[in-house]
Amino acid sequence: MGFKSTKRTGNYWNDAIELDKLIKNFPFHTTGKNERDFENGFATTLLTLQNNFNANVITQIDKTTTVQSVYCFGKKHRPDMTLDEDGIAIELKFINYDGLKDAIGQGHFYRLRYRFVFLILIMSDAKKETYEDINNKQEKDLEDILDYLAKNLNIFTYIVPSFDASKIPGLKKCISFFP
Repeated sequence: MGFKSTKRTGNYWNDAIELDKLIKNFPFHTTGKNERDFENGFATTLLTLQNNFNANVITQIDKTTTVQSVYCFGKKHRPDMTLDEDGIAIELKFINYDGLKDAIGQGHFYRLRYRFVFLILIMSDAKKETYEDINNKQEKDLEDILDYLAKNLNIFTYIVPSFDASKIPGLKKCISFFP
């Protein structure tokens, strides 16, 4: 089984563009203190904006729907939310210590079933220096990996702070790897 066949045109791509705008403008620094809080906040917003998308919003907080999983290494892996059952997978990770490698691995798993994968990495206060390094282009290898995933595999990564970036001069609110 290979990656789900896809192209960057049509309704799912239009939904990807709409999702990109939403992520870049979402106030992650005000929505929680742990991964579950961030997931609930973003999922609630997606459900509220359902009419902005061509696909159906499917989340784990909506008990009337089921997020479809991918089976790898003897285990089912399920994204936090999706647009349709095979359209776009969305995974949020609160990065406190680890998590970046896990998120990239999960992105590959989800690409088996979904046309596009959106990874949203929310950097904790403890990772403020790492966020600043990424913002200041001091993480070239990481940028190369995330750029490759976006250009070649349709796995798009967003790195956002859980802290207020506007209080630090020159710090971006969102670092995006979306074309």
